Amino acid sequence: MSRPERVIAAGMPLPPAKSHMSMKRFKPEWRRFTDEQTGARVLQWTAGAAMNHHFYFTNPTISEDGQRGYFVSYRTGYPNLFAIDLDSGELTQLSDRVDLNAFSPAPSRAAPWIYVSAQNRIWVVHVETGEERELCRFDTNRLGNCSLNATGSLLAIGLRFPDHCELALVETATGKVEILSRAPEVGHIQFCPTNNSLLMYSGSVTQRIWLHDRRTSTDTWLYRQKENEWIVHETWLGNGTEIVFPRWPYALHAIRPDGKGLRTVVETNVWHVCSNRTGTQLVCDTNHPDRGLLLIDPATGKHQTLCHPQATCRGTQWVYDVPAVGAGMDTSIIRSNTPAKDKPPHPDDPPSTYGPQWSHPHPTFSADGRSVIYTSDRDRWSQVYQVEIPNQ
Repeated sequence: MSRPERVIAAGMPLPPAKSHMSMKRFKPEWRRFTDEQTGARVLQWTAGAAMNHHFYFTNPTISEDGQRGYFVSYRTGYPNLFAIDLDSGELTQLSDRVDLNAFSPAPSRAAPWIYVSAQNRIWVVHVETGEERELCRFDTNRLGNCSLNATGSLLAIGLRFPDHCELALVETATGKVEILSRAPEVGHIQFCPTNNSLLMYSGSVTQRIWLHDRRTSTDTWLYRQKENEWIVHETWLGNGTEIVFPRWPYALHAIRPDGKGLRTVVETNVWHVCSNRTGTQLVCDTNHPDRGLLLIDPATGKHQTLCHPQATCRGTQWVYDVPAVGAGMDTSIIRSNTPAKDKPPHPDDPPSTYGPQWSHPHPTFSADGRSVIYTSDRDRWSQVYQVEIPNQ
């Protein structure tokens, strides 16, 4: 595929941030406990009768210095950004919107900003003041997750239209938008950790893993699936020398970005998988059967259970080993065209084909690789947890 020649907005200096709310603070809700089966030490960040979940596992959810954690909470009736002080446990509400896409937030490693999608716009929220500014806008209300490169200078996002999707690139300093590619499906976008010109995204369920090269304006179907072969939740390993991907529910594989070196890491039911930044360790959740969170050595495949989130891990299709016929990606995380009327999620909501997403652990590493953050609805309402990795 070649790149569409379309630029939505020319680059220009962004307006200064403006305060839109008085930041609300909440008393600590945290508690510490020990996993009964593994002995791992767990810190529960949130509690109460509202859905709470950490950021999507492909984006950081703890600050670089490890002092602050970020999550989304529906305690206002709508999904909004919150922070937890990991010294005191105090919670702070960072946003006060009705239209934020709950799994879209991407915090910058280099600056005190969190990027979110909401209806047809991307907004930037300051983590210390709650001030926000509009970064850019699009000609569709169906925006996906935000994905930043390592320096925070570029943001990628999927745009959804009735008959196609687009891969968009945004300069965070100017708001300039460029459309890189057009495809039937664009989701799960991730920059290569060490190459800003290389982006991975997920296509349709039968053609899952794609790479876009900005230098050549080309898209490559990286791993050619066999009939009924179900690939899910691909991610970069460490600095990007390999991409790891589960072949649900049988095995975890790895492949180089040039499409060579395909190997099996481990034969087990890996679900959502995340790498630490050095590429020396993977963490994944499991389902059907649920064996808890696994720590995996990507070089040897050796693995052990870290803890047991006891999340409900819902989705009617996960019990099978082939994807649902005619079902696309789970777009339930995108708000409707009338977000103020959207009802907040409830524990009694029926399962969807692949969700609801707040019932999945989605484990992710802290910046230093010493702990894992996950979500669990073990007590009906989903809450955020942080578990220490032994001997780290």
